[in-house]
Amino acid sequence: MFKELFYFCRDIYRNKKLLIQFSVNDFRSRYAGSLLGIFWAFANPLVTVLTYWFVFDIGLKAPLTDGKYPFILFLMTGIVPWFYFSDVLGSGTNVYREYSYLVKKVVFNIRILPTAKLLSNLYMHGFFVLVALIASMLFGVYPNLHFLQIFYYLFALMCFLTGLTWFTASIQPFVPDVNQFIAIIMQALMWGTPVLWSINQFPNPTIQFILKLNPLFYVVQGYRDAFFGGAWFWQNPTLSIYFWVVTFILLILGSTIFRRLKPHFSDVL
Repeated sequence: MFKELFYFCRDIYRNKKLLIQFSVNDFRSRYAGSLLGIFWAFANPLVTVLTYWFVFDIGLKAPLTDGKYPFILFLMTGIVPWFYFSDVLGSGTNVYREYSYLVKKVVFNIRILPTAKLLSNLYMHGFFVLVALIASMLFGVYPNLHFLQIFYYLFALMCFLTGLTWFTASIQPFVPDVNQFIAIIMQALMWGTPVLWSINQFPNPTIQFILKLNPLFYVVQGYRDAFFGGAWFWQNPTLSIYFWVVTFILLILGSTIFRRLKPHFSDVL
């Protein structure tokens, strides 16, 4: 199992140029057939942010945060990593079916395909991080050294997604219903992750403990700490250790499932 992870890292390094080219082509082809092209990549997330902001802050005036920062900033800094997570999970799960012609080629290393989806969605993620940064500065919240740890939390999220998409992409050719299952889970997970609310809204320590078991809590809270100058990641050693243990288990599980099911991909695709 440890060899599988080592071989994967080796394959990523050896195929880095191919991965970059593949991710660019994947990003371009996603909107190639539409009239407005890449505009739709920006429009949908922006409309989602504005809708949540209008409903919860302007309409309902729901006190979902601790009041330290405007709700629109709190929302943007939490929803940016969520967008990346949901986009990668959705596209990464279908990657072997989408590129079935590559799966059937013996000479092509299909293990790197989920990583290509990680990179192709990274371009939009970088754009929305920049938008959130500009919005923060417009509200008088300027970045400091803490902002540098956003690269750490992005790396952490990419490692977590690597193991997760290995697993979901490997079983999707055999169980197509996994897409519907993920869609249902994502609806519940959206509200179970502190994207729209602060964990301080739940003073009960038991409830806080349960909410922190969600690995995405670590990433979303980390993004906010990076934007707002909160704690460094090493100041939360328990959460950090828990997240990386879960991520490592997921990487081992994903690589094992991929290795066992890979020989049968061409039979079902």
